[in-house]
Amino acid sequence: MASMWSIPPERIDGDADKAATGTLELGISVSGGRSVATRQYHAGALKIIRPHYLDETGQVYYITANPGGGYVGGDSYRIAVDVAGGASILFTDQSATKVYRTPESFVSQKIDFHVGAGAVLEYVPDQLILYRDADFRQHMTVDLDPEASAFLSDIVTPGWSPDGGQFRYRQAHLRSEVRVGGKLALVDNMRIMPERDAETLHSPTFLGQNTHFATALCFDPGIDEDLIENVRAALAEIEQIEASVTACDVPGFVVRAVGNRTEHLMEAVQTAANIVRSTLRGQGKLHMRQY
Repeated sequence: MASMWSIPPERIDGDADKAATGTLELGISVSGGRSVATRQYHAGALKIIRPHYLDETGQVYYITANPGGGYVGGDSYRIAVDVAGGASILFTDQSATKVYRTPESFVSQKIDFHVGAGAVLEYVPDQLILYRDADFRQHMTVDLDPEASAFLSDIVTPGWSPDGGQFRYRQAHLRSEVRVGGKLALVDNMRIMPERDAETLHSPTFLGQNTHFATALCFDPGIDEDLIENVRAALAEIEQIEASVTACDVPGFVVRAVGNRTEHLMEAVQTAANIVRSTLRGQGKLHMRQY
């Protein structure tokens, strides 16, 4: 029986019987004191760039790439990452994800993360750019051990339009479901349809006078109210954005931020991530190099 939180899979996941445009699977474990890929598979329009180690913690840094340069109607992408107990991965993409016109069928992206006890997953992709008539739907599921740590973010921006107008895309639907210890901890269902939402899109309770929005989800058994207050205070110092930080029922928080420039929202995302890194793991700031 479907729960009150479920939606028809075809609404967001696309045609399950259709071959994916791009597939990426990673399994990360600890070997020799650092995290390594023990399983790696990619096919179609998704590639993986060789790993890097950006600090002395042994955390592995992986970057995905789409040689095709952008997403078009009917494309479907599948990403699965399994982080074994004690392992750590920082995961991003090579550049912004660009979604072009999708006149007949939407673009779907399914992401599945599994994070074991004492493991760390940081997923901080570049911005998603939606051009005129684009329809993008992402479904992310995250299964965490109660002792796992995860930080996951998204930034959505409207792409250039020939008439100079904003919000020419058809839909941005990003749905995230997080389970901790097998129990549902969060459903974040962000869906913007500019034509449908025209009367409310710029209301103070929606985007206001902003064009870009960002979300960050963070779960870690060490998160407490002091850390959350530190995140709130730090985000309040960033100019030209509006941000809120909401505590979850389990140790974790959600950041929602709006603004008009990608770099300001990326600063907000990385500021929150850096506080978690330094406070809970004694780890340095994010310093992602993209090759």
